[in-house]
Amino acid sequence: MTSESEFSWNQAIDFQPLTTEPSASVKDVITLLNQSKVSYVLIVEQGNLLGIFTERDVVRLTAERQEFTGFTIADVMSKNVIYVTTSQITDIYMILDLMRRHRIRHLPVLNELGQLIGIVTPKTIRKVFKPADMIRYRLVGELMETHVIQASGLTTVLDITQLMAKNKISCVVISEINTEGENNPIGIITEVDIVRLRAQNYDFSSTQARVVMSAPLKPIRNDDTLWFAHQKMEQHNIRRLVVIDSQEKLCGIITQSSLLRVLDPLEMQALIQILQQTVDEQTQQLQKKNQALEREVKECLLMKEIVSKNEIEYRKIAEKLQIANQKLQQLADSDSLTGLANRRYFDNYFQQEWKRLLREQVPLSLIMCDVDYFKNYNDTYGHQFGDECLRRIAIVFQETIKRPADLAARYGGEEFVILLPNTNLEGAIHLAKVINSRVESLHIPHISSDVSNRLTVSLGVATTIPQLNKSPQTLIADADRMLYKAKSAGRNCVKFI
Repeated sequence: MTSESEFSWNQAIDFQPLTTEPSASVKDVITLLNQSKVSYVLIVEQGNLLGIFTERDVVRLTAERQEFTGFTIADVMSKNVIYVTTSQITDIYMILDLMRRHRIRHLPVLNELGQLIGIVTPKTIRKVFKPADMIRYRLVGELMETHVIQASGLTTVLDITQLMAKNKISCVVISEINTEGENNPIGIITEVDIVRLRAQNYDFSSTQARVVMSAPLKPIRNDDTLWFAHQKMEQHNIRRLVVIDSQEKLCGIITQSSLLRVLDPLEMQALIQILQQTVDEQTQQLQKKNQALEREVKECLLMKEIVSKNEIEYRKIAEKLQIANQKLQQLADSDSLTGLANRRYFDNYFQQEWKRLLREQVPLSLIMCDVDYFKNYNDTYGHQFGDECLRRIAIVFQETIKRPADLAARYGGEEFVILLPNTNLEGAIHLAKVINSRVESLHIPHISSDVSNRLTVSLGVATTIPQLNKSPQTLIADADRMLYKAKSAGRNCVKFI
């Protein structure tokens, strides 16, 4: 199960929800829904949430033969909006429980002043809370909706909307009778389709479902996994899939909301049992593989004696071992998070370059870089986003440093070093300023920084010509002192000796 440290509930909030003013016309709002490809619009005035208008409202009003001419969105919006404030949220499960209890798919989030700051939907939850293990072993047939409302392709779209409004459903499957007298699904009409047709001014009372339905269907089998269903929804950017059985007969519907049901504690308990059984089975398989591996080792020892007599085969094995050792060395020298050199490799390389430039008597420059207010960033956005920031900063180093002898390394935590052999102070200062500018140009939001509303770095630069009577550590100490000076000067700047 995902822990709070691994997942922060505020990551499930879309902080840029689709909004409109109460004076907007209903027709314009429907057009906005169709163009934005979202299922809702929030009605806001001076930051205050007044109501919500969803695809389901479009279906309901259409089923009631409601004409929208002359009406504003304030006339038809849902005013009793279920919402949550940031102080009420304890974790993601609290949000899910609230949405389930009220049977809603849109949960606005307000701050302590009662002003709108964002919205939570099944789509935003799935983007950040991807329970891969939870849906990898569950089957579609376990969580699909088996009660499927169907209609003939000759049914008018108006009748379709009335079916959807009456049954409070988001889609109707369009079927035709096959040669065996059975219903054969040929298409689907969803709330999204109703919004699209309304925006295009279709005559709902005369248009038949077969003319405007979404087809062909993208069905999924009831014995497929929920993980496969999730991937298929992501691939086709759809919210629901028709489910068929082994004989290709319609047997249900699976939706985005169905996928989120696996986060229910009872569902999780069932999953734990399944995973435990899987672990037991895999343990047995591993034991068998270990036994087989022991036999293979013995066989390999025998083969080694044979191979040693064959010089050509021996060379091939030696080459493979060399490649493997090179890969192991690369892993040992690299920082696993950023892909840059690690502290160990930097220390060795620094000593090597110091000795070389001592003989040649040319400058050696060092840049120390620290991410400004990085602890505040982690506290605000979570460590997963913090790790992603470090990776993006590392890419800036890789794209900026071009010479083969130059080296960028992760020195520790959010601190980096850049070693620049045969580089004078002016060249190092220029490179440090380029890095400072490029990091800021990433436009990574950082609302907890006292320097800027986006992520910044501070850099200290030092240069020396190695001498016999001087320790290499003096260059590191000078660069670190300049970094401290940059922080004392307000951060987001470059300081140098």
